[in-house]
Amino acid sequence: MAILEILKRRKRRFYKSLVLGFSVCLVTSLISYMGYLEAFEAKALDALLWLRGRVRSPEIVLVQIDDQAFHNLGEKQPLPRAYIAGLIDTLHKGGAKVIGVDIEFKVKTDPRDDEMLLLAIRNASEDGLSKVVPVYIIRPDKEVNDTVLFTHSPFFSPKLSVVSGFANAPIDSDGLARQLPLAVRGSDGKILPSLALAVLARYAGYDAARLEAMMNRANRADRPDRVTLPLPEWDKFQGKLLPQPTPLSFEIDEHWKINFAGAQGSFTAIPSDPVFQLSKLKVPLAGDNPFRGKIVLIGASFGDSRDFFPTPRGLMSGVEIHANIIHTILSRSQIQTAQRWVGLSLSLVFALAMSLLLTLFRPMVATVVSLTAIPLLLIPLSYLAFARLRIWVDFVTPLLAIRWGATIADYLESRHVRRSLGQYVDYEVANQIVDQEETLSGQTRQATVFFTDVRNYTTLCEGRTPETVVAILNELFAMMSKAIKSHQGCIVDFIGDAVLAAFGAHKDDPDHAANAVATALEAQAELDRLNVTWQKRGIPRLQIGVGIHSGEVIAGIVGSGARKKFGVTGDTVNTGSRVEGLNKEFSTSILITRETVERLNGQFKVESHGEVKVKGREKPVEVFEVLGAEKAA
Repeated sequence: MAILEILKRRKRRFYKSLVLGFSVCLVTSLISYMGYLEAFEAKALDALLWLRGRVRSPEIVLVQIDDQAFHNLGEKQPLPRAYIAGLIDTLHKGGAKVIGVDIEFKVKTDPRDDEMLLLAIRNASEDGLSKVVPVYIIRPDKEVNDTVLFTHSPFFSPKLSVVSGFANAPIDSDGLARQLPLAVRGSDGKILPSLALAVLARYAGYDAARLEAMMNRANRADRPDRVTLPLPEWDKFQGKLLPQPTPLSFEIDEHWKINFAGAQGSFTAIPSDPVFQLSKLKVPLAGDNPFRGKIVLIGASFGDSRDFFPTPRGLMSGVEIHANIIHTILSRSQIQTAQRWVGLSLSLVFALAMSLLLTLFRPMVATVVSLTAIPLLLIPLSYLAFARLRIWVDFVTPLLAIRWGATIADYLESRHVRRSLGQYVDYEVANQIVDQEETLSGQTRQATVFFTDVRNYTTLCEGRTPETVVAILNELFAMMSKAIKSHQGCIVDFIGDAVLAAFGAHKDDPDHAANAVATALEAQAELDRLNVTWQKRGIPRLQIGVGIHSGEVIAGIVGSGARKKFGVTGDTVNTGSRVEGLNKEFSTSILITRETVERLNGQFKVESHGEVKVKGREKPVEVFEVLGAEKAA
């Protein structure tokens, strides 16, 4: 109930905060929709992948041609085809279900080696179909109706007509490999599968012709970009593959976010040399060998292959990235981005929460609470959605909306405080108070103090209501304030019908004495114009006296507890007040002291009235009347 009462009293503040919050959320969501936050969102998803850690993927085994193997092969590229043929022979004998080869076969090499490779691929068969899935490289060829069509490099021999897929993955703007299209359109009208998709299609029993037919069924009129293939699926609850393939649907050219199983080394990896040596033996492999019934990928991991790419989980070889893509499809763990309205809804909900905080608490408290409590709630929710449901709920946009909203709220609040303080102190001082500058604690400065007093104030008050008198004084003070500020001065206080101002006290001003005198002359001239207006309204002519003195003052916040104000103190202030009172004695309008005259550099015409004994000082003060801005002869 107490909260509702506070909201009723502060409903205007609540509505303003709510409009601000909703506006910031909508703008931030629009910026995200336009893609300007993609880099931040990608990094956030990387963080969730890192938090989740490693997951098991026992159905995939890597055979890596490492630096030692490359050295033993004489460091030749292309890699000897006879060596790769030996690896395929061993894996076939070991009972591998599918053998993906992440090595290009686009150029002819030694004819004998090429024939050995073709023979090994042909012999590594099941039910008359080769288990081997080689790769090719695709390149953009042309663009038709805003769709990029690709061409691919042919194999070195037309005899190599098996299920195959493209190997190259796009790189994000920050240089990381995070996603891959499962299939793209070829410039010849065919649909080209990725290596991962081709490997799983071969696992499901597809040959090249059947896979091509199934892929190109996507060209039907009702869903021209939709492909559905029955593919193997890993049951994470039972820890094994389901007995029958299950349908997998995807869009052509749709980029899948790779759900990395972990950092480098997350898959079972075996060096290639021992595998090759087994090909020379004429004995069968043990039934429980690590290849039986597995998806085996052959690829390069030696440094000179240059087949390494940065990923969210660190630097990885190309073959390991393909293993992660296969893992993503096999486990049906593709990272799906939540609908935009989900992120927008979250932003709006938290904007409402922040509006309540800004209404119930001070802006600083509300900002601190919102920037700590809300992320502590939002990020775990996003992680749970990612880890359990494999849905990427963007928490970057809501967090940025909260942060920007808090920044704007702080700015608006500080501006409101500055404007409010500016009604009581100079805006320069108000800015320093809001910014909490240390100079406000009190500093000794060389400055000029400026006192004014209305001469015929009693006459003004006669026969007039207090409201009328205050209105007239406000017109006078408004004119004085404008003159003082235009010459870099600072109004320190209004004392009844008097004004105390200072020049050079709140900020450095080497011309503080000249500015004070110029202000006095401008104020007298403006008062003459005001008097003309007032006389038309039946208001008697007003006169003011100005006293100016220069010297050392202490400027800063004075007071204690809850009652403080900006002020100037010291003998200079007292003397300036006494000098202003001498205007009655000498029938003058502007009096300044010797200390001020010495700082004017002859900019104004003055006339000495001699030394005068003033109250509060033992030493007499020499005073001068300011006659105008003309320079002395």
